[in-house]
Formats: sequence, structure tokens, C-alpha cells
Amino acid sequence: MKIAQITPVYPPYAGGIGSIAHEYTERLRALGFDVQVTTPAYRHARGGNDPEYVHRMAPVVEWGNAAFLPRLRKILSDYDVIHLHYPFFGGAEVVAFDQIVSGKVPFVVTYHMDVVASGLKGAFFAAHRRALMPAIMKRADRILVSSMDYAAYSDIKLLLDDKRVVELPFGVDLDRFHPGHAPNVRSRHGIPMTEPVIVFVGGLDKAHYFKGMAVLLDALELLKDVPWHALIVGDGDLRESYEAMARVTPVSNRIHFVGHVAWDHLPEYYRAGNMHVLPSVDRSEAFGMVNLEAAASGLPSVVCALPGVRTTVVHGQTGMHVEPRNAKDLADALRELLLHPTTAERMGEQARRRAEEEYAWPGLMDRLVGVYKDVAKTT
Repeated sequence: MKIAQITPVYPPYAGGIGSIAHEYTERLRALGFDVQVTTPAYRHARGGNDPEYVHRMAPVVEWGNAAFLPRLRKILSDYDVIHLHYPFFGGAEVVAFDQIVSGKVPFVVTYHMDVVASGLKGAFFAAHRRALMPAIMKRADRILVSSMDYAAYSDIKLLLDDKRVVELPFGVDLDRFHPGHAPNVRSRHGIPMTEPVIVFVGGLDKAHYFKGMAVLLDALELLKDVPWHALIVGDGDLRESYEAMARVTPVSNRIHFVGHVAWDHLPEYYRAGNMHVLPSVDRSEAFGMVNLEAAASGLPSVVCALPGVRTTVVHGQTGMHVEPRNAKDLADALRELLLHPTTAERMGEQARRRAEEEYAWPGLMDRLVGVYKDVAKTT
């Protein structure tokens, strides 16, 4: 079976959509499928040493992580299944148009998240949601969502009774991410082995404004009376402004902006921590792959109780839920774990067990392959 993964972003660009497209691609290819990736060749995020099955297509127009790829139509008929990762402004419309004109190739959509914005961007997204998104979703043979919880609050909530909508959570590599210690990471950043570490992993660019870094910095300032260090793993065009915000706090010497961490070394940063935090602010955060990576690493997560995100953490068992945009609520939850390390350790152990039971990739890939075979009507 020849499968197209059509995605707006792809590694080395950091982000959830690209990471999932990459996981699907590599795991499907390991299972013997011919998987080809098409993604924009952005000026701001060029590829690295891509394998021959990753194709970066020059856009006619690009805007942030949106790119108009009219040439995409020329390749779609070459596949047995088209898998579109949405939102992909400028690519999804081309795929949908091809479906309207020919409709010959089975079409699967992973609906990753709503896009939330204000001003001109917000107006564009609202117009797209009303005029174009229904046509795109109408052409899909299956619409995959990471959780029905998120779907129930999302822009596709009216499709919940549609049998084409299938819940398929994302997974985590349980061998790559596992419990342990990383004293080298602590020493690299001057963190004593005796002090607890809070880990944040996420993009620090405009496209990931919703990660809630400003809320986290406010919460950390409220924790100045207890010992801790924070590792901020990630990079982007907002990093400098976040560092400036941190410098004016009385806890600036305990907040370590690590920058980009190579794929091979990312697990070490989780293992250097005692707890993980994801303080996202709106429904642009739909799942939280980092919560699974932390869980597999044996860390409890403190996350905002947003639809979808809250499904990855069981409140009081594998971590804690807090109110979005509420720095005090976030600080109180972190304080609870900082002051009760035995509780945090127990939650981390439960998080690892849940990751093993519910988010292991092999079983999830079997389900994805089942979707492909169903829509392609193959055995």
C-alpha cells in the first residue's frame, strides 16, 4: 500500500503535527508500507538531511505555517491512501479540490486542533471555518481525532455523530522515554542533585503562543519560597522576550532556558526532572504529546484542564489539572508536588503504567493500519 502523509510541518521543525506525521511515517515504513511525505519548503523552516521519501514542495505563497501548494494535485493520484494532517491552510484545500474533481483515492484526515487567534488572523480562520472547512471534512472517508473529549468542544463538534469520526490517540515511544536519572543535564545547568526540577518542553515561537509560558513564569515567581529549578526546553522567536520576563523576577537564577535540544538528547531532560508542566491557555492545544513523553519518563504532569489535554493526565493519579491562565492555581499544584515528593514519585509511577497500557505505539499503529485498509477496501 502506498500512503501519502500530507503535513504543514515536519521535523526538524518542532511541533506536534509534524512529530505525529513523522511517527506515522517511520512506523508505517517499518511495517513495510511505502509512505511518502509532502510538506512545504518554507523559507523560515528548511529541512535538514531529509530521506528520499520526504518531499519539500515550494509554496506559491506562504504565511507562517500556511502554504499554498497547487502542485500538490499532480501527485495525489499516485497513492492508495491520502492522509492529511489538518489544519494545513493552503494544502488541505488542494487535497479537497482534488477529491471533488476526481475522488479516486481514499482520503483520511487527522484533525489535530482548532486554530485560535484574534485580529486579522482570527477573521481569516473564522471565514475558513465557515466556508472551506466543511467542504474539506465532507470529502474525508475518515476523520481521526486524538480524543472525543477534544472533538466535543472543537470546530468539528457537529460531526460527532458521524460514523466517519474515529478516536485514535497519539502514542509514545516507551523505549526512548523511560524513567531514570540524568545527572549530566543537572550539572550542565548548575542544578544541585538535591533540588527538585520542573520540566517544560515546547515551542517558544509565535505559532506556539498557546503554550502558556507567561503564565508559567508568573507561577514560578509565586514559588520563590520553596526550592526548585526549572528547565525550559524549546526555542523560537519569542524566547528572547520570555527570557527578558524571567530576568526581572526574583527567581531568574533558577529558570534555565535550554533552547533547542536534539532529538537524541530530549529524553535526558525529562529524566533530569521530578515533574512536568504544560500550562497551555486555549484549545489550540488539543492533546499534549509532551504529557505522554513525561509520563513514559515516570514524571507526573501539571496541565491545564483543557479538552483533550486533560485526557492525557488523570487528576490526582498521574498528575494534576489546573485552571487555564490561572498562575496561582498552577503555582499551588506545583507547590503540592514540590512539598510532597513521595506523592509526585507515586504519580509518576502511575503515569508510566498508564502510558504502557494506553499509549504504546504498536497497538495504536495496528488501529491506524486498520483504518487505511478499511477505506482502501483491502485486507
